[in-house]
Amino acid sequence: MKKVAYLAMDVHAGHCVLGHMDFDGTFIGNRRFPTSEQHIIEALKAIKAKEKYLALEESNLAYWAAQVARPYVTDVISSDPKENALIYRSPNKRDKVDTHKLCRLLRLGELKRVYHPENDERAIFKAAVQHYIDLRDQQVVLKNKIKAMYRHWGVIDVAGQAVYGTTRDDYLKRVKHLHIRNQLHRLYCLMDKTESMQKKALKAMKQLGRKYPEIKQFEKMPGIGEILSHTFDAFIQTPHRFADKRKLWRYCRLGITDRSSDGKPLGFKRLDRSGVSELKALSYRAWLCALGSDNEVRRFYSRSLRRTHSHVHARLNTQRKIIAVMYGMWKRGEAYRPQLFLDSPPMSVV
Repeated sequence: MKKVAYLAMDVHAGHCVLGHMDFDGTFIGNRRFPTSEQHIIEALKAIKAKEKYLALEESNLAYWAAQVARPYVTDVISSDPKENALIYRSPNKRDKVDTHKLCRLLRLGELKRVYHPENDERAIFKAAVQHYIDLRDQQVVLKNKIKAMYRHWGVIDVAGQAVYGTTRDDYLKRVKHLHIRNQLHRLYCLMDKTESMQKKALKAMKQLGRKYPEIKQFEKMPGIGEILSHTFDAFIQTPHRFADKRKLWRYCRLGITDRSSDGKPLGFKRLDRSGVSELKALSYRAWLCALGSDNEVRRFYSRSLRRTHSHVHARLNTQRKIIAVMYGMWKRGEAYRPQLFLDSPPMSVV
């Protein structure tokens, strides 16, 4: 029996390919089998080694495959495909070649781990929030389609929300062609159905969120309502996955990318595009909503504006501060208080 086995699995809907490399870096070979829980378990059990390390590339099937494999291996690493240039930029890209290279990267410790929820409860909660966001976005698409169709057929004054409400029949009558009116009516039916499903998704999301007491503390912050607090909690999962707030800012697309070579800058500093756009939008909505009244978030923004003389820098500083306060109080297990914004000095743009 070998001491250590480095394994890599390429998971597809129809089949999987499992690559095997030993401790010395010798590639033993590949094994192809149908994608199912039983076949994955059998393939992992067939590898005779005291320690088994398995690498996957993040995909739609990665969480399920990792959960199936975890009891039968020493550790499972779900890696970020964008970081594996050896694989995705290769001109010779096939499953058997990819698993060989993934085994090599695993053995060298060159894989960037993608965080997965600690348990199914957390994963289900995140899925509920994502489902609500998806229905919200579908609502936006349908509403934009309705307004675009009206304008295309000469009904120009459709600004605002009145075109979606009880006066929609008045707008429909202004369209001359019967077939176009019928198309608009179908879009209205889809919009109404999606809105109904969105309300049910919101109810389910809030019901699942009752298990997590930090959400109630998030809601006490100006600009953070129940939807934003649930969203932050679901996407972050646990504050302990980040070593510090700067890594969290980068995950929220609020970090700065600064590329240089031999001390010379390569391009301009800008916000890093990697991360979760929904979390960046969350901090923006919280900042925008907090500006509507006199509160600690607005005062922090005003102080930052006086210091930087830039609305953009002051806004980004405030967005980072919102994220940092939520992260800090969650990590320390403390209640929200306004002093978390006002006791510390204004943040620098980094």
